[in-house]
Amino acid sequence: MTSKRWVRRPPGSNWGDFGPDDQLGRLNLIGPAQRLAAMREVTEGITFSLSLPLDVPRQPALNPRRQPPRLQPAMHHGAPYFSYALGQIVPGATDVVSDDSVTLFPQYSTQWDALAHVCQQFDADGDGVAEAVGYNGFSVAGDAPQTLADYRGAQALSVASAAAHGVQGRGVLIDAHRRFGQVRHAVGYDDLMRLLEDDGVEIRSGDILCLHTGFARLAASLATTDDHALLRTSCAVLDGTDARLLQWITDSGIAAIAADNYAVEERRQALPPGAQGALLPLHEHCLFKLGLPLGEMWHLSELAEWLARHGRHAFLLTAPPLHLPGAVGSPANPIATV
Repeated sequence: MTSKRWVRRPPGSNWGDFGPDDQLGRLNLIGPAQRLAAMREVTEGITFSLSLPLDVPRQPALNPRRQPPRLQPAMHHGAPYFSYALGQIVPGATDVVSDDSVTLFPQYSTQWDALAHVCQQFDADGDGVAEAVGYNGFSVAGDAPQTLADYRGAQALSVASAAAHGVQGRGVLIDAHRRFGQVRHAVGYDDLMRLLEDDGVEIRSGDILCLHTGFARLAASLATTDDHALLRTSCAVLDGTDARLLQWITDSGIAAIAADNYAVEERRQALPPGAQGALLPLHEHCLFKLGLPLGEMWHLSELAEWLARHGRHAFLLTAPPLHLPGAVGSPANPIATV
């Protein structure tokens, strides 16, 4: 199969399977039947917000490029438009109005990665030269911007497609924290299969897999003055170097993965000597090859505890990103209904 953008697709990818112009990826697997099945998981009508406060972590220790949100009042004629008495400008008015503004790094806290977030150098057009391309052969930015004036946002594969589709389906929780605690552990295929079997977890096509490691709860427990360095070495992560794990993600039919940790997988800082490839192989496999979005820093602990007490693992998950064209990530306030 070919398209206007590519004549070669990466090994193990699904480029073109959902159409030559598809930018939604595996979220295509969530349709009316999957949403109805997810709604049948609701028996109690209890909801859980799966978002951290968006200023957590309270130090930018995990990624120096990203900073916590800065909330400010909107300005009106040089003055803060906050707790503003309209009687100052409209005689007799009794209204008191507050407006604000926010400077936000969309991937600082609870978030979705858009498919544009991680692309690869790959010879998609078969000319012998590797180009920067994303899922389904799309170019996200053309030439990389050299200055702020050059920046136009993601020209393809932004969060807008997922936002318009609406991310709502059957969430399924895997509790790695109950097995490994706060110890750093790379969860490979064998570990995952054991967790699924021991907990009786059923995975269906179109499910959103939620991995609980306890990391978000740990991050939320740290005050601004606490040492945040332990976050870099705490709690379970998926082992993106495990080829069998990556193949299971392909074969399972899941539509997305959300974890309560940072980056879902182990964030490598270097490749093995002589190696060439992705520093983030699970990101490469999911975002680039499969069009499978990744959620990070979701607050799953309270939900995990409730599900364990009631012998359950599935729930209705409603988790759309912000409809912000051009953005390569988005804050989220996912809601689990049980």
